[in-house]
Amino acid sequence: MHFKISNSRVYAGPTASDISSSHTSIPSPPTLPKLGLDPGLLEQAKAYPDLEQQVIVHCEFNPGFFLGPRLRIWPTTYLIPKGGTTKAKLLQAEHISFYPDWTPIERFTLHRFTLIFEGLPKDCSSFDLIEEIPEPGGFVVLGIPRVTSDIYTVSV
Repeated sequence: MHFKISNSRVYAGPTASDISSSHTSIPSPPTLPKLGLDPGLLEQAKAYPDLEQQVIVHCEFNPGFFLGPRLRIWPTTYLIPKGGTTKAKLLQAEHISFYPDWTPIERFTLHRFTLIFEGLPKDCSSFDLIEEIPEPGGFVVLGIPRVTSDIYTVSV
């Protein structure tokens, strides 16, 4: 480092000899050969994002005054696009049991659980969450507007 004083000012910086002695050359990267991709594999890769789509629904349930409250989810719970016939299947559930088991929960305490579904069609703008069960009391949330993240929070 070299200091130079001129007209009561101090300049600090490398000298020309410092720069030339520390200068190194950066090698250029090697040229890579062009690879031919199998057209079938390329088509599969393009379709892969559609196969891996998932919709995450965070659910909130307040049991209120129920005595001995408990929850469960049936595997016949679906996301149904408005105007569509295809159902997105429930893939996984967290913090809630699958039928026939029950998850006990606290009275007067909001219980949160998460449901993970197959992806919805790209043209879907809203959908319903429907738990199709052979008894009363299934979860139903109608008219959920679609968002680009496909992550939702609903009260059930």
